[in-house]
Formats: sequence, structure tokens, C-alpha cells
Amino acid sequence: MPQYLDGVRLLHHQEPQTTTDATLTFAVGARDETLPTVGVAHALEHLVMSTVRRLPIQIDATVSTTTTSFVASGTPERVGEFLTGICAALSAPPVERLEVEAGVLAAEDGWVTHPMAALLYYVRYGARGAGLDWLDGPGPDGITAEQVNTFAQKWFTADNAVLQITGPVPAGLKLPLPASAQSQPAGAEAAGARPRHGRYPARQFPGPSVVGYGIPGAAVLLSLPNDDASHTAELATDVLQQRIEESARHAGGHSYVVDYDSVQQADGMTDWVLYAEAREGSEEAVAQAVVEALTDLAANGPSEEELQLALDRFEEQTATSDAELSAEFAVLRRELFDEPEGEPLAPERVRAVRPDDLAAALRAALPTAIGYAAEDAVGQWTKHGFTEVPLCPVGGELPAGEEFRPPRVARLFVRGAREMTLVLAPDGLAVRDEDGVHRVPWAGVAGVMRAGDGTSVVFGANGCVLPVSGDLYRGGKKVVAELERRVDRSLWFKESRFKAEED
Repeated sequence: MPQYLDGVRLLHHQEPQTTTDATLTFAVGARDETLPTVGVAHALEHLVMSTVRRLPIQIDATVSTTTTSFVASGTPERVGEFLTGICAALSAPPVERLEVEAGVLAAEDGWVTHPMAALLYYVRYGARGAGLDWLDGPGPDGITAEQVNTFAQKWFTADNAVLQITGPVPAGLKLPLPASAQSQPAGAEAAGARPRHGRYPARQFPGPSVVGYGIPGAAVLLSLPNDDASHTAELATDVLQQRIEESARHAGGHSYVVDYDSVQQADGMTDWVLYAEAREGSEEAVAQAVVEALTDLAANGPSEEELQLALDRFEEQTATSDAELSAEFAVLRRELFDEPEGEPLAPERVRAVRPDDLAAALRAALPTAIGYAAEDAVGQWTKHGFTEVPLCPVGGELPAGEEFRPPRVARLFVRGAREMTLVLAPDGLAVRDEDGVHRVPWAGVAGVMRAGDGTSVVFGANGCVLPVSGDLYRGGKKVVAELERRVDRSLWFKESRFKAEED
């Protein structure tokens, strides 16, 4: 029978211990923000943790692409204090600390996920969902008290949370979160009702693609079906990580960090990003290791030894976890994240997986794969059939509309300026530059940043970024005025002063 505590789903691991380990997880992360509120989940986490910072136990909190978690270990009484304090602060965030925490957040300069994973999510989804991991938004000094309170009220409700406890449950534990949807009348749309996560279409490419940037390393994004009863996708990515690590780290000595990130999508697919950092001067070798591992495994599958190690890892993970609670958590996760129902784990089917099964899974993912390499190492991918693409979508012809060109002096002395034309069209903005034609429809504006120099930077949900000002284009002030008329004020934000200081 499911257990609840103040409307929060409780998963109790009854281990024979006197101390308590607790993890309170909410089904909300960075992908649930918007461009003008990027960083609000992290700011809220800092504000909340500040209220329990003096407790004499081990405490921590993390914000990922999809979740926000609060963790504590200690005596049951102290862990109970922590959980009650966290929930009370989430119900009434101490927003008076925002200015102080802005400086702390800027000093931390943390990423929600690894930069290579964030970049590939951005290429796949643009300035929305998981793609927001890549963008700075307004910066920590641009987050407002209203945004924090609105975000907390929307997402940090009892029915959007899971509490996992190992050891004794604190006596008299209270979790003062807003009323859960379960306590609302049938059909009610109350403030505490669990909201739905956004669903965003993936950017499509005609075959496997690769992007280049300045991060030293290489990575690949693969879209694979959510785990079936044999967990084929999980095993396939495990052997791919093994192969990359063996080549880039243990054999070549080019990399230390070889890891992965994943985001489950509502359509029954999971985006897996496998990445390997590169020490200076080893970017080519690491790119070669990643692309050759992927293409060889897709063509030939893993060796029996590689497959057996992946199976052994899976068996070990299964043997050291509470099978019943793990199954409950999997069901609950699908409910919280609006994911389709999957097949239950079948250990006998996992053990029956063969190398050809993993090769077939990777081959099926190759046509939509997106590789990444440092700019000078992109050629390692293109010689394996990957097509280099820009970070934002380009293509087609300029639409009809009023045209604006850079000032004459810029066209005389800046070669790229000679190619540039900005078009103010009835349905949005378009720019032609040396890469091609970029378009942002009015309905597809994810946000507009007012930079410190007065430039208005338009971010399209599709990933295109178009700077506009009177200095960049003759008559550009007219375009800015049209932006102000067309784009809702809630989508405008100022450039962070911390970002401006870096530049």
C-alpha cells in the first residue's frame, strides 16, 4: 500500500541502522524554467538551504536538468528538523536574501550539467526545455522575488515530490508544503495542483550531424527508446562509455573525465549524452576516440568481454537496491514526469541480451545523432559521415519585408558585414549572414536581452540568436521599436552585471 506523509509520497528503505538518510526530490529542474527565468531553481535552492545551514548534520542540495533534491544524513531528530525547515522555506522563500545569494551564485558559476551535454541539448531543443541548460538568461542578479515565489508555488507542492528515507522515519515529521492536488476537489485547478512539463519538438537533421565549439573534448547525443524490459538502451550506452574510456583515458592518456548525462522525453525516448574531456592538445585524439567507438559499436557490436562487464554492472546495481521500492519509484517517476508507461524490468531478458542487440540499438540512433568536437577536431566526425551544422538552424531565402543593412563603414572594413541583411517581416525577423538565413518568428521569441551596450539580443526558441541595434544596422532603432511592440514584457530581461564584468 503506498505511503504518504502530509501528501508527499514516501518510499521507506527499512535498513537496520540507527541514523537516517533522507532525500526529498521534486520533479522540477532547469528545463522547467523559461529563458527570462533561467537560474530561478538554483536561486530558490540557495535561499532554502540558507535557512537550515546551521544544523550539525550532513546536508546538501542539487538542481539538475529535471529534478531538484535536498539531502540529509544524521540522527532522526536532526533530519526531521532539516526536512521540516526545507518545506517551510519552500512554502515561503526568504526572498530578502536574493541580493546576497546573487553574489554567491555568481561566485559558484555552476552548471546544471556538463557544458558539452548542455550544448548538445541546446542544439537539439533550442532555447527551451533541456536546451536552457546552455543559456545564461538574466543571471543570478536578474532573478526577482516574484519569479522565485511563482516558481516555488507552481512546482514545489506535496504531490510533485518524493521522499526517500533509509533508517528510522523521524518521529512526528511534518512536511509543510502547499496542498497537494490529491487534497483538491475533483477537477479543481488549484494553485497546488501538479503542473505539466513542457513538451518540445527536437530539431531535425538529414542524417548524423556534428557541431564545433571551444570546449576541449568530444561528445555525442543519442536518442534511444526508454528502457524496455531488457534495458537495451542502458546497456548500449554503458558499453559505449566503456569503449570511449578505454581508448581516450586508459590507452591514450588523453582524458580524465568520461561520463554521461540523460534526459527522458515525453515521447518515450531518452536523450543520452556521452562525453569525454580532453587535456590541452588532445582534442583531435579524443574526438577520434568518441566517433570511432560509436561507429564501430554500431557496425560490429561490443565484444563478449565488454557486454559481460555491462551485464555485471547491471546485476550488481540490481542486487544492491531494494527491488520493490525501485519498481515503485520507476512508476512514480513516470507519473511525475508525464512519461509513457514502460515495461517492468525482466532480469532474465537482460541476461539474454547479445552484442547484436546493442549494435542494432546504436545503429537505429545514428541517423539522428549529434556529435560534438572542439572546432579544430570536427574533421574527425565528418570523415565518418557526420555533416557539420551550425549551432542554430539556417536555410531558405530571406522573406519579403523591410530590409536593413550594416552601416557603410562596417561593410567596407568588416568582411562579414557585407553579407548581412536584416529583414523585418510581418511574421518575425530574419537575418542573412555568411552562414545562411536565420529566422525567428514573433511567436517563437523565447526572450529578448537588453545588453549593457544597448543592443537588443533576440533569442529564438529554435536556437537562433539575432542582435539588433541602431549601431549594427542603419535604421535598426525601428526594428527595436517593433520588438518592444510585439514581444511581451515578461520575455525581456537585462544582461547580468556579472556577465558584463566578465566580458
